[in-house]
Amino acid sequence: MTELFIRFHNRPIQQLCIEILVVSTRFCTFATMMHLEEQKEWFSTWFNSPYYHVLYDERNDEEANEFLNNLVSALEPERGDSVLDLACGAGRHSRALSSHGLNVSGCDLSPNSIEEAKKHSGPELTFFVHDMREPLKNHYQYIFNLFTSFGYFDDTRQNALVLKSVHDALADPAILVIDFMNTHKVIRDLRFRQEIRKQEILFHITKELVNGRIVKTITFKDQGTSWFFQEKVQALYLSDFEKLLTEADLEIVRLAGNYQLDSFDSETSDRLILICKKK
Repeated sequence: MTELFIRFHNRPIQQLCIEILVVSTRFCTFATMMHLEEQKEWFSTWFNSPYYHVLYDERNDEEANEFLNNLVSALEPERGDSVLDLACGAGRHSRALSSHGLNVSGCDLSPNSIEEAKKHSGPELTFFVHDMREPLKNHYQYIFNLFTSFGYFDDTRQNALVLKSVHDALADPAILVIDFMNTHKVIRDLRFRQEIRKQEILFHITKELVNGRIVKTITFKDQGTSWFFQEKVQALYLSDFEKLLTEADLEIVRLAGNYQLDSFDSETSDRLILICKKK
């Protein structure tokens, strides 16, 4: 303390004031950066990371095509009908829908994913960056929200904003399809720890149920840098969707429990697929 006092005491008052101001500014800047980092929503960073596509590289067009072939057969849209793939990621489901002669738009919050999706764009397959909580500018006859792309928000009330945006953007026949996990089975069979190696990167993954959310923590090292990401999805059950959809003036017309569109069973089904329409 004495040494510190002498060091400061021997400086001119102007220099001392400047040094104190610099230190204070640096501290405030650091604190502000930490605050901003904490305020970032997990999906805005993880989905925009190249490592997301490394970890999930097995999600391919074949799986998407099988599911969408079954959905299109069940829904029987006409060629040229307008479709929105809401939270489209890199666009694999959008491409599958477009192959059926539909006029498809895909939107996602991640600019990187949209840039990747645009590599396959065409006259009837377009992509744009969009936050699903915000109103949509155009109307669509069908809106698809696939592969558990719902329930990402810390504030559950924001689910209602998503469904309001969907409701207002739907035009006749006004069909919404939500493909979500079967929460009951996921929690029952939760694998708490696993390791996955992809492209020489060893991903350490933990899963846990925290405050009504399934939280997946992903840590790994690449080129000497340590990385940390999380996925947080609300543990929504069929009853939760029934309430949300009713409040949004939407109704469920069919339930399915897998990509073959077999009947939903909370004990055995891998997915909870809701086919809905405007009331």
